[in-house]
Amino acid sequence: MSLDTLANVKARLGIATSADDALLGLLMDSADAWVALYAGRDFAGGTFTEYFAGGSYLLILSNYPVTGVTSVKVDPAGSFGPETVVDPAGYAVEAQRGVIQSRLGPIGPCWPQVVQVVYTTATGAVPNDVKEAYARLIGQWYAHVKTQVAAGFQDVDEQKFGNVTVNYSATSPPTPAEVGRLLAPYRTPVI
Repeated sequence: MSLDTLANVKARLGIATSADDALLGLLMDSADAWVALYAGRDFAGGTFTEYFAGGSYLLILSNYPVTGVTSVKVDPAGSFGPETVVDPAGYAVEAQRGVIQSRLGPIGPCWPQVVQVVYTTATGAVPNDVKEAYARLIGQWYAHVKTQVAAGFQDVDEQKFGNVTVNYSATSPPTPAEVGRLLAPYRTPVI
């Protein structure tokens, strides 16, 4: 699911025609993946399953805000059957930050991937500044493609037409600083 609609992206970029809708759709697919990787979370929402090492009092979920925790299971064998469900009274959920905190001590034995959490986040709740960063990123890529087309996909740095000089960038464009600034508050901390 895209972070925003094609119509909204085009409106943010000031694109009034449908001539490049297929190109914009491809760039949107790439930007969806780029934003999720950069931020370390999926803004589109849905149901997620994550695995954690045991022995901790806190589980920091990748996606938030959390609308519900379906289950927390502890199973060193890794089958995570119904008998491995942790009683919800044994933990508290900080929904806004996506943190599960144990009320009874460490969650599970200190072993890799013994804790499974299934939870949901809201769909269609992408913050406006994330949508703005998304559109700016797509806009940068779109301008780069259009520049490459105008240069005939040649590694041309400069073209002269009479007394008019057109400069082209043959390298991939850098990510706009504004995209990083807009997404910074939403990045999942790496611990």
